[in-house]
Amino acid sequence: MAVLASLILRLVQLQVVRSSRLQSIAQRQRLATIVLEPHRGRLLDRRGRPLAINVESTSVYAVPSAIRDRAAFAARIAPVLGLRENEVLRRLQGGRHFAWLARKVTPELLARITSLAFGDQIGFRTEDRRSYPGGVSAAHLLGFVGIDNQGLAGVELAYEPTLRGKAGEAVAAHDGIGRILVGTQRTVEAPVHGADLLLTIDQVIQHIAERELDAAMKRTRARRGSVIVMDTRTGEILALAARPVFDPNAGAVASPELWMNRTVSEMYEPGSTFKVFLTAAALDSGLIRPEEQFFCDGALKVGGHVIRDGTDRTHGWQTASDVVKNSCNIGAAQIASRLGRTTFYRYIRAFGFGEPSRIDLPGEVAGLVRPPSGWLGPGLATISFGQGISVTPLQLLTASTALANNGVVVRPYVVRGVRDREGRMTEVAGAQPGRRAVRPEVARAVLDIMRSAVDDGTGALARIDGYPVAGKTGTAQKPAAGGGYDPGRYVASFLGLVPADHPRLAVLVILDEPTGPYYGGEIAAPVFREVAAQTLWYLRIPPKNQF
Repeated sequence: MAVLASLILRLVQLQVVRSSRLQSIAQRQRLATIVLEPHRGRLLDRRGRPLAINVESTSVYAVPSAIRDRAAFAARIAPVLGLRENEVLRRLQGGRHFAWLARKVTPELLARITSLAFGDQIGFRTEDRRSYPGGVSAAHLLGFVGIDNQGLAGVELAYEPTLRGKAGEAVAAHDGIGRILVGTQRTVEAPVHGADLLLTIDQVIQHIAERELDAAMKRTRARRGSVIVMDTRTGEILALAARPVFDPNAGAVASPELWMNRTVSEMYEPGSTFKVFLTAAALDSGLIRPEEQFFCDGALKVGGHVIRDGTDRTHGWQTASDVVKNSCNIGAAQIASRLGRTTFYRYIRAFGFGEPSRIDLPGEVAGLVRPPSGWLGPGLATISFGQGISVTPLQLLTASTALANNGVVVRPYVVRGVRDREGRMTEVAGAQPGRRAVRPEVARAVLDIMRSAVDDGTGALARIDGYPVAGKTGTAQKPAAGGGYDPGRYVASFLGLVPADHPRLAVLVILDEPTGPYYGGEIAAPVFREVAAQTLWYLRIPPKNQF
C-alpha cells in the first residue's frame, strides 16, 4: 500500500503539478524554430535594368547527433571542402542537430559532397546568393555583401535596412536526430522581403565611362583613375567609374584597398581646375572686372617664395578670361591677392568645399580646407591654382553645377526611388534643394570663360563636333612624403560642362600618376570628349552649330 501510494503521488506530481512545465519542455524538444530569411531587394539602373540580383544557392550542414565517428567524418569531408580536419571537428561541436559545413557552394562542389553518400549525417539548405551580372561594372557604387547577405560597401551598405527586409519565423517537428518531419512546418511570422532600389546611374553610360577610362589607363599607364558623369540639373550621378576595381561577386575576398570608393573617400589637390571657382569668387565679389588685366612674366615672388607657371611661360597681359583660358598661375595668384584670405575662404565654402556633399554613399570625407589663419607663406597664392587645398572628385564636380545652374550648387545622389516587390514606387528621391554660391550673371560669365578655354585654350582636345563645351584642364603635382611636392608624380584632370549654352552634363576625368605626358589638356581632355560625345548621342541631346 505504501509503494502504491508513492506511485500515485508521483503520478499526480507529473500529470497535475508539473504538467504544464513538462509539456513545454517536450514541445521544445520536439519542435524546431526555423528562421525564414527574406529575399534581399534588387539594385536596378535608372531604366530598370538589373545590377544586383539574387540567385538560389545550396548550403551544406552537418547533423552532429547522427555522426558516430566524427574523426572519420572529418577525414572524408575536409579535403573536399578545402578545410583542415580539426576545423571540421570544431564546427561539429557547435550544436547537436545543426552545424554549418559550407555556405552557398558551387554546383560542382555540391556534386562532390553528394557523391560521398553521408546519408543522414549531412543536410542541404537553399539560400539566396547575391549576384552582380555586370561583374566589375559600377563596383564601387554598388558595393557588395557578406556571406549572410549583409551590405558591406557602397549602396548595399548605405541602404542596408531597406534592402535587407525583415526575417520571418516558422516552427516544425523534428525526429530524434534533428531531421525536420515532412509536412509539419507552420509559419508563425511571414518574412518581409527587401525593397528594390532604382538607381540614378545608367548602365549604358556607365559602360561608356568605364570603357574610355580603361583605354586611357592603358595608354597613360596611370596608377589610378576615375570618371564621374552627373546630370547638372538634378545632381543625379549617371556614371561613376573608378580604377583599380574589384569584382563584387567576390568582394569579400578582394583586397580591402580596392574597396575604397576614391571618388568620395580620397582627397587630392585639384590643380588648375580650381581657377574657375577663384574667378567666380572674384567676379561675384566685385573686386575685379572681367576686362581687367594682370601681367604674367612667368614668375611671381610671394614673401620668400617664388610662384611659377607650370610651363614656365610668360603670358604677358592677361584678362580674367585669359588667366583661365591659358591656365596662368601668376594671374591666378594676383586675382587671389585682390580677393584676400577671408573673402576667398567664404566663397570656397559657399561652393561646398571643406564639407561632405551628403551624397547617399558611405565613406565620404570632407576634404581639407584650412581656415584663413592657416594659409601660411604663399598659401593664398597656391590655393588660387588648386595646390594647398584638398578636395574629393565628387566635391569638385558638384561645385561645378553652380556654373550650370545660375549659381546654385545641387546636391548629388545615387538612388532615384524605392520599389516594392510588385514593381510599385513607394518612395521617390527627386532633386534636393540646392544652395547659392554666386549670382546668376556671374555663373554665366564664368561658363563663357570656360568655353573659351576649350575653344582657344588648354582644353582644345575636349572639343566635340556640334556641341559647345565649357571646361578647364588641371595638372597638379602630388605632395611628397617629406613635405613639398614630388616633381615626378602628377594628377591630370579635366572638368567639363556640355552643352555649354544650356549644360545637361557635368563630367570629371582624373588620371592619377600617369607615365609620360601628364598635362590634363593632353591626356584627360580627350577622355572627356569621348565620354561626353557618346553620352550626348545616347541621351539624344541634339547637336547645334558651335561656331
